[in-house]
Amino acid sequence: MAQLSCRNLDDYLDRLREAPGEIDELLDTVTIHVTEFFRDSDVFEAITKKVFPGLVERKRMSGYNTIRVWSAGCSTGEEAYSIAILLDHLIQKETLPLGIEVFGTDVSEDSCSVARAGIYSESKVKYVPPHILRPRYFQTCSDGYRISDRIRRNVKFIVHDLFSKSPFTMLDLVVCRNVLIHFNHSVRDDVIGNFGASLNERGILILGKCEAVTSKGMEIFELVVPRSKIYRKRLNPIRFEEV
Repeated sequence: MAQLSCRNLDDYLDRLREAPGEIDELLDTVTIHVTEFFRDSDVFEAITKKVFPGLVERKRMSGYNTIRVWSAGCSTGEEAYSIAILLDHLIQKETLPLGIEVFGTDVSEDSCSVARAGIYSESKVKYVPPHILRPRYFQTCSDGYRISDRIRRNVKFIVHDLFSKSPFTMLDLVVCRNVLIHFNHSVRDDVIGNFGASLNERGILILGKCEAVTSKGMEIFELVVPRSKIYRKRLNPIRFEEV
């Protein structure tokens, strides 16, 4: 309201009616878009060492050859690309017959547009490990670095509101870090329930370090790596009131 010199809520409501696009401006202003490549390196180390091996083994046993990942609340795409890069690195290193599908979603169309372009300034990649910051994954361009085609073709970005039903099924991993902390408990339970419905049997959910699955969510998930807030979908959902 201050930016638009609106005197009161009625003035702002009039502005919204006159310019519907102002709603998108409001969303971009009040939502948080703090992200970076490989943010919280210890979490990504846990993903590499404690999550990926199990995913690979389950794929071998199931006969399906594609690992499917959802980065929920992906902002400008750094997290989704980080996961895709680590998976590609593992698959190439161990010559695994597996494909990758990573989906990034955010409520902001502007953020998704940045993510689709896959172009990042030099400051954005300053924490990328040297063995990753190479042409296989990052290619230099006039604006800094561009995600390589081999990675971009495996990562798709769409606008999605987490309050809505999940647009994906048969997922192996859902990463939703530092998003649920902004929701009340009722909404949080609904979102976690949607994650559970989207995941395959024994699928993995990763939350932010200050977040936790509570209440009804614990009927669906069990905590397997407490420090990194890594959860696994239970084989059989339980009802705590019956235990």
